[in-house]
Amino acid sequence: MMISTSRRTTSSAQDDDLQNLGCVAVIEDDPDTRVLVADLIENVGFPVVTFAGASEFLSSPPTVEPSCILLDVRLQGMSGLDLQQRLSHRGSQSEIVFMTGFADVNMSVRAMKAGAFDFLQKPFREQEVLDAVCAADAAYRQRAIINRAKAAIDRRFHSLTSREREVLEGVVDGLLNKQIAGILGISEITVKVHRANLMKKMQAKTLVDLVKDVSLHLSFERSQTLAHADDSGFKTTRERIAGTRSLVMPIFA
Repeated sequence: MMISTSRRTTSSAQDDDLQNLGCVAVIEDDPDTRVLVADLIENVGFPVVTFAGASEFLSSPPTVEPSCILLDVRLQGMSGLDLQQRLSHRGSQSEIVFMTGFADVNMSVRAMKAGAFDFLQKPFREQEVLDAVCAADAAYRQRAIINRAKAAIDRRFHSLTSREREVLEGVVDGLLNKQIAGILGISEITVKVHRANLMKKMQAKTLVDLVKDVSLHLSFERSQTLAHADDSGFKTTRERIAGTRSLVMPIFA
């Protein structure tokens, strides 16, 4: 191993960010490697939990989901690849960084196709481990932020009444209030009331905000279309958003 256990310090500018670091799980059956890797990661501020094998990890009491799992491929008993599959079936969101002492291209490809974040070849340098863990932790936190945003927008969307969803379709289509009123068979004043209500419920100040939120809602529930759309003038949600997604989604890139 090319890992030292020298203590590392962080600048005061990093202190606030370090308070938000996720937990890192190290799953390695070689005790020396396990201790060295854990010490290295702890030295830069990450909380670390260690396990000698996959079964020990799976049987441990559930606490906080690790943002990153440093996982040896060739564990005794259940392999790292088998654990990766088990975690995927459980719906785990942890980013997995594999460690291996064997240059196996097929193994690496299988792991990456299954969603592994990175693959480290032993012996590895300190900085390689730290870079991989920091990047995995950042990816985990960013995905969590996006998922929370999508969930919030989904809740807003489902707070709309059926009529408000119908009006929403027309608004996103770019139709005027009187056009929406004609399609729905209601007065223009009623459309204005529903429009004001849905903008408030969706917490959208502008049409751009509204289209952005609808696009995010579609990514959260891809199979769902807006309720009560008929054949008289409204396109399906998927057709409508197809033309605007390329403009909207870069905001979240």
